Amino acid sequence: MDGTEWRDLIDLLRYHLEIIQKWEPDLPDAGALRCEQSRHRTLAHLRACQEQWLPVVTAFIDRDSPSVKILHPWRQFDLGNYAALPWDVHMKRFVEDRQRWLSFRDSVDWNRGGKRNLKSDTIGGLTKHLANHESHHIGLL
Repeated sequence: MDGTEWRDLIDLLRYHLEIIQKWEPDLPDAGALRCEQSRHRTLAHLRACQEQWLPVVTAFIDRDSPSVKILHPWRQFDLGNYAALPWDVHMKRFVEDRQRWLSFRDSVDWNRGGKRNLKSDTIGGLTKHLANHESHHIGLL
């Protein structure tokens, strides 16, 4: 990854934030089992992903070669009862965490890394994973 690709990824995350903030609020839908069946469920899932991966990025920034264990985002979604939480709760946390991630644009070494659930990863790799994952979900709605 070079500096241009890194900045493009951060710009894509910023663009995703703009798209998501324009979504009309959606009530929890107990019948929605997949993200594409509900904007609410999609927002909650994207929040869970970002919420789990952001501490990994922060650990990669703060320590040399850390090994960080996290929950799978769907596990966090279930444990936090995200399917039933109000839209505003998800949006507030999603925006806060996204602003934190965007703040890394010019201040981190995107090649810095460690292990996430025993697998090697980097700040740039996690950012790319997040951006691609969001692109997929946004494309389904």
